[in-house]
Amino acid sequence: MREPSGIKHFDALIGGGFPKDSAILLIGPPGVGKSIFCEQVLNRGVEANEKCIFVTFDTRPEAIRESMKHFGWRTKGNMTFLDCFSWRIGSGCNSMYAIDGLSDLNQLNMVFTDLLRDMGKNDKRLVADSISTLFLYSDPRMVPLFLHDFIAKSSSTDSTVFLTLEEGVHDSKIVSTLNFLTDGLIEMKFEEDKRYLRISKMKDTKHDRVWIEYEVTSHGIVLKI
Repeated sequence: MREPSGIKHFDALIGGGFPKDSAILLIGPPGVGKSIFCEQVLNRGVEANEKCIFVTFDTRPEAIRESMKHFGWRTKGNMTFLDCFSWRIGSGCNSMYAIDGLSDLNQLNMVFTDLLRDMGKNDKRLVADSISTLFLYSDPRMVPLFLHDFIAKSSSTDSTVFLTLEEGVHDSKIVSTLNFLTDGLIEMKFEEDKRYLRISKMKDTKHDRVWIEYEVTSHGIVLKI
């Protein structure tokens, strides 16, 4: 089974879509388009009537809704937010799923477990953006263990997971560990004034590891193929 990405020309590179119930890691510098990639993937899920979960660490859910509206994407209906950001700015949260800090990963784990239970065992798409923030606010030694359980719980409830990681922030051991925990790896980079991505790993998928140029347009990410 494959999950279409909603990104023009991308699915042809990975056998028709992402392997169902897989965990995909996106690595790249700030501003390269990782969040837009994930928003576009979630929009495709909403269009397919799948339940979508956005675990937001770096901005308020309202800002994500505005970003998606900018591209003409739907944010109502099947999208649920787990707000892991608003506590940082002392702001109220409109989401029924939220935490009041990241120093205790047990609270995040419990809220996330409740959210998955409430969503049921339907096909889901789940984004966590960005897990780099977890390493900043939580014990870095515990984050890989938390993410291991996070991915396992998600996959067991028919969720395809997308995790973003900031390039250049973490040492090679952390990156290698996260690569080990996930089923797919998409690298994104700037080269002068152009953006490129490559599929470095994707389970059960024959693919090339070449860099492909892409643009961020008014309709989202479009590969230049």
